[in-house]
Amino acid sequence: MRRKIKSNVKKPDVKREKRTLIANQVEHDRKTNATYGIFQNVAIWDVDLSKHFASFMQTKFPGVTRMFENKFMEISGNEYIWFPALAVLYLMHPLVHKQLPLNLAIAMAFDSAVILLIKALFKRRRPTAKNPDFFTAIGPDQYSFPSGHASRTTLIAFVFTQINPLFDNGHLNFVISTLIWSWSISVCFSRMLNGRHYLFDVLTGAGIGLCEGSFIVSFFWMSPEQAEGLRRFFPLGNASSDMT
Repeated sequence: MRRKIKSNVKKPDVKREKRTLIANQVEHDRKTNATYGIFQNVAIWDVDLSKHFASFMQTKFPGVTRMFENKFMEISGNEYIWFPALAVLYLMHPLVHKQLPLNLAIAMAFDSAVILLIKALFKRRRPTAKNPDFFTAIGPDQYSFPSGHASRTTLIAFVFTQINPLFDNGHLNFVISTLIWSWSISVCFSRMLNGRHYLFDVLTGAGIGLCEGSFIVSFFWMSPEQAEGLRRFFPLGNASSDMT
């Protein structure tokens, strides 16, 4: 009989290496986010909490974490996708009323300006990402605070609930509203689990999205009649509607 030869090579301790990696990332992020004046303690607390949250999710709920980490979550919340999509929706008149794409376009343009201004002001560096974003961040968008994906998707969900074309159908309206809010929350989670933002970035972004939605509805909201009245400034929209 052959004798089994015991190997003297020690197997790598995966859990220990993972803990060490997380600790190194936390220390790295602490150093790169340590110049915030009165916000320094909040930034350090945010780094620690964000890492612990990601580690907890990856350990306890690996399946859910993988779902949040997929590229769909990132791409579906990107403005590079939404602005062209709104242009398509605008040209689909009368299948989609112009009030929906026009109000969303105004809201998202306002959101982009607010988020880029705050990012340029705070210049918080992003955490160490597991995977780079599909779209390259340029200008102030390379910074972390606040999360543009969180503000954008929260704003979209908020505005959509104000002009959901399915209001007359109570059950279907409830289902669609639940789905779009679930998508928005999932995108927010994905930004943390992908290592693109810290917890405070996402929470602040979502709060900004809600405030922007309330502001847009109160001061810049376009009624169906006002949205319809703008058709004369958009020949393509007129042409498409005249053909129907």
